[in-house]
This record gives sequence, C-alpha cells and structure tokens, in this order.
Amino acid sequence: MKITMIQFHTQASIRKNIQHLQDIEVNDTNVIVLPELFATYFENGMIAQSENYAQDLYDRLSCLAKKNHVYVVGGTIASKHKNMCFIFDPQGKEIAAYAKMHLLHVRAKKEYKESDVFELGNSFCTFDLNGIRCGIVICYDTRFPELTRILAQKGIRILFVPAAFNDQVGPLHWEALLKARAIENEIFVVGVSPYYRAKNCNMYGHSMIIDPFGRCIYEMKNEQEIASVSIDPNYVDTIRERMPLWEQRRNDLYEIIQK
Repeated sequence: MKITMIQFHTQASIRKNIQHLQDIEVNDTNVIVLPELFATYFENGMIAQSENYAQDLYDRLSCLAKKNHVYVVGGTIASKHKNMCFIFDPQGKEIAAYAKMHLLHVRAKKEYKESDVFELGNSFCTFDLNGIRCGIVICYDTRFPELTRILAQKGIRILFVPAAFNDQVGPLHWEALLKARAIENEIFVVGVSPYYRAKNCNMYGHSMIIDPFGRCIYEMKNEQEIASVSIDPNYVDTIRERMPLWEQRRNDLYEIIQK
C-alpha cells in the first residue's frame, strides 16, 4: 500500500487553504492523508469561523478523492460543533467518519480548552482500504492508549493520526506517542501534522510513519511537503509472530473493553 502524507502549509486565509486543497494532485498512490484542522489555524475564533466552510471543505475532500482516484483520510474539519475526520473512497463517497473523542485541555501560562469550541465525539471508527482494516484517532486522542487498544482489538493494521502538534510539545511527545501506540499494538501508525508559523502558535510538522516494530520509516521536516511511502500491511503478521504479545496478554487478570 502506498500512503501519501500532505504536510499542509496552512495560511491565515481559510479561502486560500481551500484553494490549496483543490490544487492538490497526486499520482500513483492508494490513500492521501491530511492533517488536523488543515484549513485554519488552531485558534478557537478561527476554528469557529471555519465551520461556515464545512460543506465546502467536505465537498472538496470528496472531489480530491474522485479526481485522484484514491482513498482520502481527510484530516479534520470543524463540522456541526465537532472536530471531524471524513474518509472517502476513490469515487468520492464517504465510507467513514470520526469525531475527536478527547479534546485538548492545557493549563499553562494561558489555559486552553478545545471544548470551548467543540463537543466530544463518542464513537470508535474503523474502515477498510483495499481490504486492509484501518482505524482513526485525532491528535490528543493518542495520549489515551485505551482508545488505540480497542481499535487494535477490532483488527486494525494501520492507525491514521491527523494531528496538530505545536513546536513546544512536538519535539518531546509527538514521535514518542506515535511509537508507543505502534509498539504496544504492533501496527503501523501514520501521523500527519500541518506546518505553519502563526502569531500565537507554530506547528511542528514532522509527519511520519512508524512501523509495527517501532521504527520510523519516513519523517518530514519543518516545511511544506508531500511524500508517498510504500508499506506492507502484512509486516504486522511478521512482527506479531516474532514477538507474540497478543498471545501473552493476561485476559484472565485484565482487559480493555468498549462500553
């Protein structure tokens, strides 16, 4: 499977970001992946404003899939007061949708609450890409390993993580979290973050793919970039045979369940 990551260079103008999305063309790939809230800066006023463009962005993502004849994991957009990821098939049809389940809350010099603009999502999301079971979590969700474990128990081999880590937390936590989720579940993890410099927030970039043994097989830098990377989903079986974590769990003593 060939995965194309779009490290989107988000600008202050939502309309310009929509135009940038429309101009994307990618050849010889199976799936295009975009970052979290690629159409707006991660600032609650702009996020709320971007919800006025939700239908336009949805339609453009559908067109991106159809124009390039690929699956699209559409990053996220603000839609109906939720931080939403929509997934489209090569005909532009929506095949899955996920609302971010955990909303960012930071008590630093200034307290920030994503819940001031979004409502919580309450549903897990898995979907198939060319017969390969995949899952989706969004950014802050990666800090809650129970979520990814449940998706892994549902059979996913690839976890997509549209995200928006800033340049303060990114160097410390971004790669560590993606690797942890890959290693403990023995799955591929594809993390895609935007790149931009704004007045109150600089995004880290460094979109990357981690294999089921925890190796980073591709990492972007702090710049706008499009990269296509081939992976073998069957490598999940190789790693699970080599280190049989799934056979050794003490389900007689502990388990993680979906309520």
